[in-house]
Amino acid sequence: VVVVGYGTMKKKLLTGATVQIEGDDIQRLNTTTPLGALQSQSPGVMITQNSGMPGEDYKVTIRGLGTTGSSSPLYVIDGVAGGSISSLNPADIESVDVLKDAASAAIYGARAANGVILVTTRQGREGKAELSYDGYVGWQKVAKKPELLNAQQYIYVQNKIAEYEESPARDWPSYLYDSIQDGTWNGTNWFDESVNDAAPVTSHAVNLTGGSDKSRFSLGFSYISQDGIIGKPKKPESQKYTFRVNSNHILLKGNGFDIIKIGENLSFNYNRRSSLAINDWSYNDVRNLLVANPLLPVFDQDGR
Repeated sequence: VVVVGYGTMKKKLLTGATVQIEGDDIQRLNTTTPLGALQSQSPGVMITQNSGMPGEDYKVTIRGLGTTGSSSPLYVIDGVAGGSISSLNPADIESVDVLKDAASAAIYGARAANGVILVTTRQGREGKAELSYDGYVGWQKVAKKPELLNAQQYIYVQNKIAEYEESPARDWPSYLYDSIQDGTWNGTNWFDESVNDAAPVTSHAVNLTGGSDKSRFSLGFSYISQDGIIGKPKKPESQKYTFRVNSNHILLKGNGFDIIKIGENLSFNYNRRSSLAINDWSYNDVRNLLVANPLLPVFDQDGR
């Protein structure tokens, strides 16, 4: 039996309406954000990223567009509605439940018109204190580079443009033209010059859990860093620090019930990122790299 809103129904009637992803499955994929891991594990949920730039957020759509304006689902983190799942480290998550149908979201009202995503962070357990560490280091590369005109092809195209427009032929400087024609210089591929080969991505997370039958606690600290693969020497990068603590304590117990119980769920995060311009064609650094003049050298005669 699954509790949905204000009632219950058999689980077989709820097939496809809810999705549960365990924290270990999210952690195993080694992604920098929880939503990146959910992309391959949440059928019926469309999760897309605007770009591959470090620190870019995701757009999440459940059951299509249900409202005008914002189409984002409601995030409920440890029972508190309105949080951001992107502020969490994947290693801090115990489980994620996606409520896709209207009945499941009924208890949250109009805010849940686009579905609900319930997130439970790691909780304290009864027993000895347990310290765990999760970390990884990876390197990113550009899978496929665009084919751009070299200097000789660029001059040919420019001459053809002048010919078709019946305008005066370009007067190419002899020192430039000769070095290109004899093959001693192929021009500058500005996209290649900007590629940050083997861009590192790293994550470190430490969690401490423990407790007794009356008091339980969970502490977590994590750090994630990712460099962009395009934009050298001023490459985009993202760094995220998170600190999380939750505990609960039973102060008074009687007849098998917890009469007085207190606790807290606290989460702090600090993000720092630099980025490229990736808006429309008039303000897009990647486009500028693709259309930049290949006849300009990267360095001057003094190597600057």
